[in-house]
Amino acid sequence: MIDYANQSGVPFQTSVRDILSQVLLHGQYHRGQINRALRIESVEPVQVDYITFARL
Repeated sequence: MIDYANQSGVPFQTSVRDILSQVLLHGQYHRGQINRALRIESVEPVQVDYITFARL
C-alpha cells in the first residue's frame, strides 16, 4: 500500500497493483482517443497494442 495525497491535499492509500493498473488503462484510453481522431480524418491508425509487439 502507498500513502499519498492528491493535489487538494486529500489523503489516500492505494495498492501498487491498482496504481499500475490505472497507469496502463489510462494510457490505453488516450490511445483510443488518438485513434478515433485519426479515423475521423480518414487516416488509418498504426497498431499500438502490446500484443502486436509481443508476437514478433
